[in-house]
Amino acid sequence: MTTKNNRLATLFYFFGFERLIAPVLIKLIYWVGMVAILIAGVAGFFNGDGSLGRILLTLIALLFSLLIWRLLSELLILAFNIYERLVEIRDLLSRQSQISTPPQPALHDSD
Repeated sequence: MTTKNNRLATLFYFFGFERLIAPVLIKLIYWVGMVAILIAGVAGFFNGDGSLGRILLTLIALLFSLLIWRLLSELLILAFNIYERLVEIRDLLSRQSQISTPPQPALHDSD
């Protein structure tokens, strides 16, 4: 009976968007994009006229493209990490408010 409840809880956890799958997909897309950029860079080396200026320009473009791709991927993952931390803070504050409620100030007759 407990394994059935665990499976059901895991299913609700997954379909209830408690755990996001986008960061994992972003990492996968990052690696695919990185391979594509490297292939394009290598193709740029062989499609050029072979001059030193063309080779240096291709190398600089390749490194810059890899850097920009990494930054964009990190920004996307950062957005999801911020969301996860905000959920943790919300849950922590919710538990703290359930554990102890702050005392209400008493009104005096003179007030």
